[in-house]
Amino acid sequence: MSGPGAGLAGGPRGFYGWWAIVPAVFLILLATNGLTVGGIAAFDPTLISELGVSRADVKLGDAIQLGVTAILTLLTGWLADRFGVRIVMAGGLAALAWGFFSLGDVRSLSDLYWTRFWMGIGLSGAGLAICVVAVSRWFVTRRGLALGIVLAGTSLGNALFPWIFTRIIQVEGWREATDYAGWALLAMLFLVAFVLREWPDRLGLKPYGAEALAAAGAPDPSGVELSYAQILGRKEFWLMGIAAFGTFYTILGVNNNMILHMQNLGVRPEIGALIALPLFLAGLVGKLASGWLTDLYGRKPVWMISLSLMLAAALMLAAMNASLVPVAAVMMGLGWGANYTLLQAVAGDVFGARSLGKVMGAVTVLDASGGALGPYVTARFADASGNYQSSFMVVALLVAVALLSARALNVPTPDMQVKQP
Repeated sequence: MSGPGAGLAGGPRGFYGWWAIVPAVFLILLATNGLTVGGIAAFDPTLISELGVSRADVKLGDAIQLGVTAILTLLTGWLADRFGVRIVMAGGLAALAWGFFSLGDVRSLSDLYWTRFWMGIGLSGAGLAICVVAVSRWFVTRRGLALGIVLAGTSLGNALFPWIFTRIIQVEGWREATDYAGWALLAMLFLVAFVLREWPDRLGLKPYGAEALAAAGAPDPSGVELSYAQILGRKEFWLMGIAAFGTFYTILGVNNNMILHMQNLGVRPEIGALIALPLFLAGLVGKLASGWLTDLYGRKPVWMISLSLMLAAALMLAAMNASLVPVAAVMMGLGWGANYTLLQAVAGDVFGARSLGKVMGAVTVLDASGGALGPYVTARFADASGNYQSSFMVVALLVAVALLSARALNVPTPDMQVKQP
């Protein structure tokens, strides 16, 4: 039997990667990313009021969380390559759950920072990098589409959780609301135990598209085993990393300050939280559409368009015109969603699946560093100036640099090397 779905009767529709791996990782990312990026922002107004601190004080917690993630993903990426993603992901989910349960006992900034430290540990094991590795092992072609579907879970979580947790906080209190997040994360352990599988060959399968790509005479896309020194020695890594740093700074800086920004404009928290809906629902569309579009046009053209949308949106936000915010949110979401998917797919295309855990670990040092700085620096500029205009100008500059880096990167696309069924 040949073709992308070879190895399992029924073709693509029966392929375990499509009906099991992709849905399972979708739900895991919905919980881990959605709760720690989108949902956590719903607690900010209450924490600022109850602890008597500034926006920047609270947002330093975001920096701690993502800084810990950036450092530890070097280790968890290596562990995923060496021992498998399941054990790494299970430990990450347990640490994240503990972080949210502990959030309910916060009495001081020090307590808050320790909970974000635990969340950073959890994200290094059950966040974006390890989830990308888990999916990429199952796909050679249509990897962009598979990752787009999976990463849509982050958009859905980030769109819904701020509103959901704002409502729970209003009805039951913020300390009680943290328990809901903790139990949701523990529930994801069942998916890791009973659904997630490491490699297709463990089930007698081949990665989706591997046989068709070989029949077309294309080189082996799995790549070679690389050390961290070899990865860091390639210019492709640094071009990807610069783009990742700038765009993660952008989306987390904008998203994690949006509720506070809307409050500055005189909007109530429960209404301001709704701005996450167009931002991240558009992101969901961008993630899904980018996977389909790269099958037709290749990764790089779609990536360039996505970054251009983010740049235009950042400039619109910097104009500080309230009527432009919903439009900018949609444009930012579409651009970010496509960029988010393509960054992960490009890593697999450039380096192959064999060393992807280490590659994602190294890239995460840069993207999580950008993500760590984004919320804090954005809030710090706002505290200093009284509004977010200078913050959004910094965002626009970083997206422009990311656009130039993406333009300089040579991106092979396996989907373009073989005709899809």
